Amino acid sequence: MKKALSLTLALLMILALAGCGGGSGSGSGGADGYPKKDVQIVIPYAPGGGSDNLVRGTMQYLDLGATTVAINVEGASGYIGALQGFNSANDGYTIMTHNEMDLISYSMSGQAEVELYKDLEYICDVVTDYNLLCTSPDTGWTTAQEAIDYINANPGTVTVGCTGSNNVNYGTTMELLKAMGVYDKVTIVPYDGGAASETALQGNHIQLEVNSLADTASYIAAGTNVPLLVCNEERIEAYPDLPCTVENGFNVTYGKPRGFFAPKGTDQAILTYISSKMKEVCDKPEFVEAMANLGFTVAYVDGPAAKERTLAWAESLTPVFEEMASIGS
Repeated sequence: MKKALSLTLALLMILALAGCGGGSGSGSGGADGYPKKDVQIVIPYAPGGGSDNLVRGTMQYLDLGATTVAINVEGASGYIGALQGFNSANDGYTIMTHNEMDLISYSMSGQAEVELYKDLEYICDVVTDYNLLCTSPDTGWTTAQEAIDYINANPGTVTVGCTGSNNVNYGTTMELLKAMGVYDKVTIVPYDGGAASETALQGNHIQLEVNSLADTASYIAAGTNVPLLVCNEERIEAYPDLPCTVENGFNVTYGKPRGFFAPKGTDQAILTYISSKMKEVCDKPEFVEAMANLGFTVAYVDGPAAKERTLAWAESLTPVFEEMASIGS
């Protein structure tokens, strides 16, 4: 009897130990059996925009071993959501999508008290987005030169929308208009996100916009948005007939990587685990096709490499922000 009781207790002990997990090899492969509950993904922009489309498209293919829950946190061109992601518990159960160019902007514009692009943990980048110069079908313009000719003949009558102010998006818009020779003949209006800028174009509140392909792709497909240029060194696969800025003599390029981040101090094993699962998603042909339909080019970059290139971008963008600051002073 005593022997049977001892065997029973030993078996219960083994089962209890097995249920507690045993490090990175347990459960679904994360650190200490991570994840053990739902993982929240903060989207710092409105529903329907590029970041929202990326997350919800990724979630269809992502298998972390737990349910992922998307949470939209709007405001201040993505800054409010970025702060929420940054200030969340660093236990791996709240991560965030964002793009490095906006994270750089928050710091260099003086908006952020902390240097988010330095202090966030980088999980990985998954896609590249591109900025387009677009117009409404109502203008009748089909080329950038037609827009330039109209602006020169009617100075002060054209309004150009962009995403945010005193950021990389605004700087890109400013530099492109200067390269086109019309900067002093138009009015730039910043909007709180790409979806808001596109809404303004659809409502004829603006005649031009510099906006991301992800935010404009569905409207271009519907014929309610006319792309004039892609801000890139070469034409892109999504629109091979669309001229790029460089071939038109405008040396203004802008590729916007989009990826995922975690609060400072998140366990490296968790970051690596999520990154590996994101890499599996990026390797799926059906995901590549789905992202292409949303205007994204899949381009996976692991966390350390993504951070390294972001720091280099930040250094190169310093003169642009200095110029914007001098204009505003």
